[in-house]
Amino acid sequence: MLTFTLRRALQMIPVVLGVTIATFGLGQIIPGDQATALLGPTSTEEDRQALRADLGLDEPALARYFTYLGHLLDGDLGRSLSFGRPVSEVLSERLLNTFLLSGTAIVVAALAGVAIGTWAAMKPGSLRDRGLTVGVLFLNSVPSFWFGLVLIVVFSLQLRMLPATGMTSIGGGGALDVAAHMVLPVLTLSAWSLAVIARMTRSAVLEVIGNDYVRTARSRGLGELRVVVRHVLPNAMPSVITVIGLQAGFLLSGAVLTETVFSWPGIGLALHQAISTRDIPLVQGGILMIAVAFVLINFLVDVLQAYFNPKIKLA
Repeated sequence: MLTFTLRRALQMIPVVLGVTIATFGLGQIIPGDQATALLGPTSTEEDRQALRADLGLDEPALARYFTYLGHLLDGDLGRSLSFGRPVSEVLSERLLNTFLLSGTAIVVAALAGVAIGTWAAMKPGSLRDRGLTVGVLFLNSVPSFWFGLVLIVVFSLQLRMLPATGMTSIGGGGALDVAAHMVLPVLTLSAWSLAVIARMTRSAVLEVIGNDYVRTARSRGLGELRVVVRHVLPNAMPSVITVIGLQAGFLLSGAVLTETVFSWPGIGLALHQAISTRDIPLVQGGILMIAVAFVLINFLVDVLQAYFNPKIKLA
């Protein structure tokens, strides 16, 4: 197991290196002139040239990449042009908020998705199976920002049950206030992943439920719930864990739209603001942080897969 874990950890190095190349290249292909965007269209050419030299924009792309990589190795993500502060400080202040939102969303999606998928698979072809399938397909089809706006209209504007934007009320609030502000963005963010996990769980349970050891457990008089918990789910979980891990990474990237719709003060909202103001260092830092988190999540999923399914480790 240790050898497998070390091998997977070493395989992350070229992936992370490729991520740095992608994030650096992203800053180069964004149209427009960064100096003009920062100084304004009324600035003089001399001022723009001086700013390009100060930012190192007049150097060759390869030289700028190695400079960028060297700064990353030192833990320096650059300086935000719109906030006037180091990118690491801007993102670290919002990182916990994004992890709180995404972490809660993946827990909700995983628990509800596994429960719904298992419940539907217990009676395939039944009315509840078909109804849940239609509901899952609906959640898979609607855009997250549209779903979020619908929730705001229904629960905030019409029913006035839940707050629509922000993380806390004006003047601050306790844990219950934060929880109330989390309900709508968590539902929005977890909807698509819930549908994917439910579909995967249903398929995995259907593959397992027809095996001989399940029929033997039922013939011994074990209750249906006990059969599912002790015999069906443990054997169906390896494939479900993979999907849950992938969805956890997708939720981090999907948080950009959700945080923008609900004005949630996380990395996604900061990225949206940075794109609007052409704050390239902040855009690169935010994307790099999300991408590295995605790679780490996939690494943990691989380790968990090997733990639950020794065949993967041996292969």
